[in-house]
Amino acid sequence: MTTKGKSIILALAGLSLTAAAPAQDFFKKLNAGEPQTVVLYGTSLTAEGAWATAMRQWFDEKYPGQVRFINSGGPGQNSDWGWQNVKTKVLDHHPDLVLIEFSYNDAHEKFNLPVKRGAENLAKIVTAIQEQNPATLIVLQIMNAAWDAPNGRKSLSARPRLDAFNDNYRAFAKEHGLTLLDHYPAWQELKKKQPQKFQTYIPDGTHPDKTGSLAVTWAAIKAWLEDGVAKVEGGK
Repeated sequence: MTTKGKSIILALAGLSLTAAAPAQDFFKKLNAGEPQTVVLYGTSLTAEGAWATAMRQWFDEKYPGQVRFINSGGPGQNSDWGWQNVKTKVLDHHPDLVLIEFSYNDAHEKFNLPVKRGAENLAKIVTAIQEQNPATLIVLQIMNAAWDAPNGRKSLSARPRLDAFNDNYRAFAKEHGLTLLDHYPAWQELKKKQPQKFQTYIPDGTHPDKTGSLAVTWAAIKAWLEDGVAKVEGGK
């Protein structure tokens, strides 16, 4: 992929090419051959996402035998569960990199979760990780948009406050200088400009299929990873 292509993808994910600077230590350690542990933490969008499998494969191919990869996503869970289980699902693995997303399920009306508590849960999860190891690279994610598919599960209408919960992540990342991979704008643009393709990519209204996950979500994550590697290998 060209640098221009990476710039476009990263911009859609809420990043610029310079936004990977906080990741330098993690990528330097990878480049030096040091063992690293990566933990994914979130909802079914993490637990069952094709992007997660692609990410594991990316590390295995580029750094064979060097990266321990744990997917700690919890299908159907929100940040209450995330905070309650952060020790066993994240801390006990002593991660060097953690990717976190819970805003999509925090927004579901079945949880009746206050927006403020969603923000507090995120803060507690991040603080617990940083207290264990201040050098851990923490990356926040905002996932895909939704639609009310014919399955009757009301993926979109059951999340009337999704924008507010997503904003928790944007505000926290900005305030605390964390990397944010915001996939939502790219999905929203696809939804607006190519609605049929959007619905094909997310057939049940919530979970991107393999094609959609790789084309949109994984594309942004891969661009961020490749940018981090390029900065280290280029000596920047």
